[in-house]
Amino acid sequence: MKTADDDVEVQNRDPEIAELSALYGAPARRQCILKVSHATYDLWTRIQPRRRGEVVLFICRTSGHLILHTKDFYPAGTLRVPSGSIKKREELVDAAQREAREETGLEVDIERFLAVIDFVFQYQEHSRHFQSHLFLLRETGGELKAKDEREHISAFVEILPIELTSVAESLENMPPAWRDWGLFRAFPHRVAAELLPESGESESWPGPSVVPGTQ
Repeated sequence: MKTADDDVEVQNRDPEIAELSALYGAPARRQCILKVSHATYDLWTRIQPRRRGEVVLFICRTSGHLILHTKDFYPAGTLRVPSGSIKKREELVDAAQREAREETGLEVDIERFLAVIDFVFQYQEHSRHFQSHLFLLRETGGELKAKDEREHISAFVEILPIELTSVAESLENMPPAWRDWGLFRAFPHRVAAELLPESGESESWPGPSVVPGTQ
């Protein structure tokens, strides 16, 4: 039987999402149901009260490439786009720009509100909900270098949008101990691969641009 703690209510951001839709386009809505292990579910039970959803950042560099990073405790070869938790009373745009600054050292502008993903983590008859907000961002300044040492970011890689599917496939095939995390992290890459053009040859893609002081 479900307990009262199982269905933790996701903060209602519909008014904010509607406002951002008028500015940056209506986001696609997706749901992802993940059947996870007892260990994963127990972890989410403990950390979720401190998390109010997250922003997932698809940052377009001046070259037209997207930024991936890895961390020093990840299995070798693990890469993904930056993401981060939304702080209490923090708006989505503020969270996206703060996380971009902390994890990459870059200043960014919102280019497009890509998607909202409603995750459901299931273990037996129990479930917990979590929301991810995907943004396409354009680099406007700064230097690519992690500013928050607590993130343990060890390297950056740049890819084209067409390569996002390969990144998702790699995350979906993580070692057993990382399986649930990998599936969770893979899904936003799958959604972005569906929504973004395969190259910079599209009006909806920011493409190469010049940051003041780089030429």
